[in-house]
Amino acid sequence: MIVMVAAREGMKPGAWAQQAAYEAALRRQRGEVFERGLVHELIAELREQRRVLANIGGSLNQLAKVANSTGGVEHLPAAQGLLRVVRNVVRASDELVARVRAELLP
Repeated sequence: MIVMVAAREGMKPGAWAQQAAYEAALRRQRGEVFERGLVHELIAELREQRRVLANIGGSLNQLAKVANSTGGVEHLPAAQGLLRVVRNVVRASDELVARVRAELLP
């Protein structure tokens, strides 16, 4: 795992591990120790956001397919409902980003 991540960062594994250890020590020195439970909770929320966005993408593709074949949107209320869902997901994503910042970046 270290070798793969180091390569992705353009670093040698030993140098990457040294940098990661140094950054972890700095965080600990500053009192920025992350709770694993909190991180897992945030990851679960991000996965749920991703699932919802994937579903929205599928719905948008279906609407676009119909609009492209007919030249218009046949079910305007459905399209408007989908746009409301998109706005809600964007708002929830903004709130999640703010929470991540507040929890993980003191």
